[in-house]
Amino acid sequence: MLKLSEFWSARAHSEDFTLTRMGFMTVRLRLLTCLLMVGIPAWGLVDWLTLGEAQFGLLLKARAFCLLALSPLIPLSYLIHFRRERMKLALGYLMTVMMLFSLFCLASFGPDQPLQAGYSAFPYLLISLFAIFPVPLSLSLQLAACILLAMLGGNWLLLGQPLLGGATLDQVWLLCLFALASAWVQCGQLNMLLQLYRESTTDELTGMMNRRLLMKRLEQARARFLYQQQDFALLLLDLDRFKRINDTFGHLAGDAVLKEVAASLAEQLEPGMVLGRYGGEEFAVLLPRCEGAGQAREFAERLRLAVEARLIKSPTSEELLEVTVSIGVAMMQPSESVESLLNRADERLYQAKVAGRNCVVGPEAAAARVA
Repeated sequence: MLKLSEFWSARAHSEDFTLTRMGFMTVRLRLLTCLLMVGIPAWGLVDWLTLGEAQFGLLLKARAFCLLALSPLIPLSYLIHFRRERMKLALGYLMTVMMLFSLFCLASFGPDQPLQAGYSAFPYLLISLFAIFPVPLSLSLQLAACILLAMLGGNWLLLGQPLLGGATLDQVWLLCLFALASAWVQCGQLNMLLQLYRESTTDELTGMMNRRLLMKRLEQARARFLYQQQDFALLLLDLDRFKRINDTFGHLAGDAVLKEVAASLAEQLEPGMVLGRYGGEEFAVLLPRCEGAGQAREFAERLRLAVEARLIKSPTSEELLEVTVSIGVAMMQPSESVESLLNRADERLYQAKVAGRNCVVGPEAAAARVA
């Protein structure tokens, strides 16, 4: 279940989930734009059957303007590039075009001519259309407030409807009802999307990110390394003699060891660092903005000591288990792939095992062995 902060604002979401949500919303933005570009001209058939020739011609021009104004959204949607602020601008532009069209339609009817049902229901339809986007509650309420203010201002200035009249109160009440229903749907989509995201990117046993998300973070770090020259290091950690723990104390004890080791590692992380379960009893730590191999090795040693100092109680007996880890350290090199980086870290992890376990092997140690 989402926390209240995750319902309210996108700032509480992780960067990777925001990218996933923006991709989902971009597809829906294109579909909604295409739907409006087809539906608004098609609505002109009703005007042709029910309105006079002069008013029909005026509204036909408004529909043509709306069609032209919406058409850039299709190519511009490819420039969003998963940016949250760009998506907000795109939604704001879409809403502005639609509200201008609605206000122009109100002006064409004037205070002396009754509105058709389709035009009077247009603000409610617009709120319902925005319900397809999994946006946080704060953005949903902002969109509803903008539509409400535009509707009240249009009815007052263009139709002469009093702001405190019964008709206005009925419209406000109905619009608030639609806004609440839309917000409920949007939050439900957000909850579902986040739950699916967490299930696909979180290791069920330890609660940390799984290998799939870890590889994505490594690719993102490599992209920053290539384009922004942000150095980073990769640490591969493997529990020593983990099979002996499973064979001696059972798999429940092995699961408890994995959970406790994950907690020990997480306690040592600093902001920006990434910890994930690489597979089995193996973990990986990504150190962004690492200043050099010495700093990476020093942090790896800190992780090793933290795990070694933690005694883990076996759930199947009263014994306290001592656990150690071996760690391989590798710095990202120019023109190197993520697979190559992982292979170098894995080689140094193997060297740590050969050296007697419960130790750290970094670039300096590997170079000394080669010499």
